[in-house]
This record gives sequence, structure tokens and C-alpha cells, in this order.
Amino acid sequence: MRFVSARIRRIAVAGALALVVCGARAQAGAPGTPEVDGEADRILRSMSELLSAAREFTFRADVSYDAVVAGQMVQFGGVANIATRHPARLRVSFDGDERKSRLFFDGSTITILDAERNLYAVTDVPPETGAALDVIFERYGFSVPLSDLLYPDPYEVLTANVRSEFLVGQHEIDGTPCHHLAFSQDAIDWQIWIEAGKRPVPRKLVITYKDQPGAPQYTARLSRWNFEPKLSEGSFRLQPPDGASRMEFLPKDAMP
Repeated sequence: MRFVSARIRRIAVAGALALVVCGARAQAGAPGTPEVDGEADRILRSMSELLSAAREFTFRADVSYDAVVAGQMVQFGGVANIATRHPARLRVSFDGDERKSRLFFDGSTITILDAERNLYAVTDVPPETGAALDVIFERYGFSVPLSDLLYPDPYEVLTANVRSEFLVGQHEIDGTPCHHLAFSQDAIDWQIWIEAGKRPVPRKLVITYKDQPGAPQYTARLSRWNFEPKLSEGSFRLQPPDGASRMEFLPKDAMP
């Protein structure tokens, strides 16, 4: 898991623009060797293959995340609606306690709109969703909510730094039976609930940031999966609202 943070990353645009988007544990292997639970790995791979094979899909994420405010852990939240078409289209809207924002990727540029300040910025990116997400992270320090699910091969991204994994059991999310998987990395532990049955979509994600004070968490409940949304080409391009001002992205090393 790569680009999720406990507090949704901010991107400064002229100092103002911000976005938002039942198995046993495997036996310990040799030092540095990941502990792999075959059943957990199979379930995660089936989910990834479903998302990778889909031409386009949409889903909703009800998000909550912890942050320290005045010395106390406080929870914020929001709703993300995500639409993607492989290999090079993406739209993300986020309406939350701290911000309201929109992201559009049309195959050549990414545009981010701060809906509250009516400011937007545009940058050129490679013509593939995964590569485009890599560029805006590396260049501007910006990550899209739940972006790991949007890469051409989600399995590769999700398991890149995993040290151990196991199948916790089968538990319900909103009345739907799901396989509950747990994974550990150096800085985070994360759990994912994947729908049991013929449509292995992710239904819940919890990330715990072990290296941060208080071990804050990021939680997303995923719903309204649609694999036949019939998205129009125009839905991946921003039509700037009346009075919107265009700003420039700041490189991440220039941010305060």
C-alpha cells in the first residue's frame, strides 16, 4: 500500500489550493522473508483481477480519519465518489469536514479543483492512470484517496511492501459476508474486507499508522459498486465554475 495517509494529503497551489479523494497465521520465515498466507493472498489477488479486468467502474467511499488537534486525537470524515475507466481516465470528488474538492484525469492532464475556494490547477501527466498518479505524488506530494485500487495491477501495488498477511475470518459489512484480511508493513498495519462470492469487491479498508503518535487510523467503507456506469468522456474533464481562478501547482519541496 503506497499513497494513503492518515490525514488526507494537502497540495498547495499558490498557498491556497487543497484536494480532496479463517486462516492461521503463516509461520515466520527467514529474516526479511514475507509471511504469506496462501488463502489471504488468493482472495486479494481475485479482488485485484476483478478491478484490473473491468473496463470502467464507479464506487462510493465513506471515509473517516484521525488527526491530532490541540493535543487530542480528533476524527474527521467525508465522502468520496470515484469513477475510473482503464487505462487513462479518472474522476474523484471529495466532500468532507475539512475540504470539498474534485480531481479530473482526461488521459493527458490532471486538474484539481478546490470547490470551496473556487480555485483550480492543471498539470501534464503520462497517458496512463497509474503513471499519472505516480507523477503527481512524486512531483507535488499529492495522493488520491484509495488510489491503490485504481492502478492497472492493484495486487502489485498493495503487496509491494507487505511483511506478513493472514485471513482473519469471514465477517459481515453492512449485512454482506466478506473475507476479512490483515496485512502488516514497516510503518502501517492494514485490513481489508472483500466481498465473498462471485463479485470480490473491497467493502471496507482500515489503515493504522504505527509510526505516528497515537497510532491514528484511516477507515473507508466502500459501496455502490457499478461496473457498467456508461461514463461519458466529458465526465473526466473539468468545466471550471463561474468565477473560478486558475492557479499553479507548487512542487512539494516548495510547500511550507
